Amino acid sequence: MKFGKVAAIVAGGIGALAVIGWLGLRVPSGSYPPPGVQTRDLGSVEIPADLPAPVRRYLVKVAGGEQMPRIESAMFWGQAQMRVGLWMPARFRAYSLAGRAFRREMQVTWFGLPVMLGIDQYVGGVGSMNIAGRVVTGYEVDQGANLIPWAEAPLTPSVLITDPRIRWEPISDTAVSVIIPFGEEEDRVRFDFDPETGLVARASALRYREPGGERIPWWGDYLEWKEFHGVLIPSRFS
Repeated sequence: MKFGKVAAIVAGGIGALAVIGWLGLRVPSGSYPPPGVQTRDLGSVEIPADLPAPVRRYLVKVAGGEQMPRIESAMFWGQAQMRVGLWMPARFRAYSLAGRAFRREMQVTWFGLPVMLGIDQYVGGVGSMNIAGRVVTGYEVDQGANLIPWAEAPLTPSVLITDPRIRWEPISDTAVSVIIPFGEEEDRVRFDFDPETGLVARASALRYREPGGERIPWWGDYLEWKEFHGVLIPSRFS
């Protein structure tokens, strides 16, 4: 009987801890504070007439006309849900040099407090992932990181006009591939466009998940859009 009582108390304690842990994951992460920087006007570029039809339609849509505001660098910040065994709230802050480099800082939170830090970056042609102090580098990481500035090109859409290193490969009326540089090699990212809105619905590619592994399908879906500084860019994606 005594054993039964002890077991019940222990089980109750474990249950209470589980509830507290779950409640901590239900508290939103909050967001990084806005950076104290000013937006610079770099002028605009004309949207070429000879782009693949879905690309040109998309760029005219987000620019609101034939002239696209030039974006060479940008900062983004917001809230997220990250899967670390289970879904956990997070916040992120990202710096982007359009088409060439990025750095993304991510904090997983519990009761709104940071409990794990991750840094994902691609600088000078070298990628790295730092998750809770464990750093992973190598060719496979470089390849995956090189895809990110292009899969996220809808965040800096003028790069699809201004970067002379890329080439287009039409697939259908609503899909194209962009051939991108990767060191001495080339790689590709596919864009699928919403047939009704003309906006990018999905960016996808084949990407290494880990050193020594094989390339596997990888994609991001653009779910909501909002105008920032005169350009329509994604405000929510998965």
